[in-house]
Amino acid sequence: MRMKVMQDKELDKLLAVAANQAPRPSAGFMDRVLADALSLQPKPAELPQRPSPTAEGLVARIAVLFGGAPALAGVCSAAVVGLAFGYLNPTTLDVLTGGLTGAETLEMFPSADFLTTEG
Repeated sequence: MRMKVMQDKELDKLLAVAANQAPRPSAGFMDRVLADALSLQPKPAELPQRPSPTAEGLVARIAVLFGGAPALAGVCSAAVVGLAFGYLNPTTLDVLTGGLTGAETLEMFPSADFLTTEG
């Protein structure tokens, strides 16, 4: 049997075919590698169990629903400021800010005077 001498072109073709066909590992090999990797990973530390806060009273239970007392204070503050901005007219706001806004009185809802009258 005589060996054939490969030319450069034939060798380039052979190497191109080998480069296009990536070797795929067998399923058994992948299972062994993954099992070995999982066995070497550290186990996660267990978190200590915190007792759930027991809310006594209506305000405490509402505070727990909002995420705690600071969150409830923020929501209540925003509600008070929103009501104040909604109720006060621009002239009153200008008095409160010390004239910083420079806003003039503008009658946007002329028929809403019944909201500010008594009786």
